[in-house]
Amino acid sequence: MELRALRTWYTQRDGWVTLDDDVLSIVRQVRETYGDRITIELNPQNGEYVFVEHCDDHTDRLIFTTPELDGRALERLLQADSQTRVYQDPYDAAERAQDDAQHAIDEYYRGYIGEAGAHLAVAMKKEGKLPRLPLTRSMHIPEKEKNADTDG
Repeated sequence: MELRALRTWYTQRDGWVTLDDDVLSIVRQVRETYGDRITIELNPQNGEYVFVEHCDDHTDRLIFTTPELDGRALERLLQADSQTRVYQDPYDAAERAQDDAQHAIDEYYRGYIGEAGAHLAVAMKKEGKLPRLPLTRSMHIPEKEKNADTDG
C-alpha cells in the first residue's frame, strides 16, 4: 500500500488509513524532494516500509526497506542519492568502517602486548638477566584514555 502525504485517506482494501505525525512528515519530505519518482509503501505482510523508485522506463525498483520510518530512513535515502550533496559512496563508507574497526583492534593489542612486555622487562631486570635495561614502568596508554586524562 502506497503511503500518501495525507494524514487520513480511504482505500477499498484497507479502509481508513491514518498516519502518525512522524511518518507523515517523512512521507511529505520525500514527496517534496522527489515528487512521484520515489514513493514509500507499507508491506502488509511484515509491516516494513518500502522505498520504491519509479523509473522513466516504467520499471519500479526497490531502494531499501526499513522497519521504522524516521529521520534515519530519510538520511539514508539522501545519502544513497548520487545527485545530492550528502551522497556517500557505500563502498567507501564500508571501507572506512572496516579501517576504523581494524584500528581499534590494533590499538587494543598494541596496549595488551606493550603492557605484557613492560611486565616481562621488569621481571627480567629484577632477575639480573637484563642489567643494562633501565627500570621504567612506562606503559602504553590507548588514545581514548590519553584524551580523557588531558580533558579533566
